Amino acid sequence: MKKVSLISVISDTHGHIDNHIISYLKNTDIIIHAGDICSTSIILDLNRYCDKVFLVAGNNDIPENYFDKEDKKIISKLKKVNVIKVNNETITIEHGDRFGHHAAHEELRKAYPDSKLIIYGHTHYQVCDQEKEPWVVNPGACGHTRNNDGGPCFMQIEINDDDEWKIIPYCFN
Repeated sequence: MKKVSLISVISDTHGHIDNHIISYLKNTDIIIHAGDICSTSIILDLNRYCDKVFLVAGNNDIPENYFDKEDKKIISKLKKVNVIKVNNETITIEHGDRFGHHAAHEELRKAYPDSKLIIYGHTHYQVCDQEKEPWVVNPGACGHTRNNDGGPCFMQIEINDDDEWKIIPYCFN
């Protein structure tokens, strides 16, 4: 199996991905979306950009909000938590809304102690907590809704040949 060298992490698109971010998504090994997708067309686009896409449902990803039967089906299949393996390391993804507007990193670490990285969204704030493992990150909002950091944000994770992980935050104004 080919080793992963680049992961793009997005969240809180709320039906729109900023154009600045799309070119990055098209040149990545894995795309992770931490919820509040709010459009099945976003899911289809992400799957066109990359072969490996991992998603979770956010508090706004509710099947009842969709009129089309196929859209309801797609949204209803989204997990609340997704655990994936990347180069023999565990990444846990959840939206984070169960923590309110300020995710408790220690609670996340206790919930997923075997992860190298925990990814959440919901707050629309970009956060990169690498003080200890598991690392806890929030890519910020990558759409145009309530961008608390000032503009659309996302993160990329570069993994070099020695399996060293580097998190790179991006924010566009």
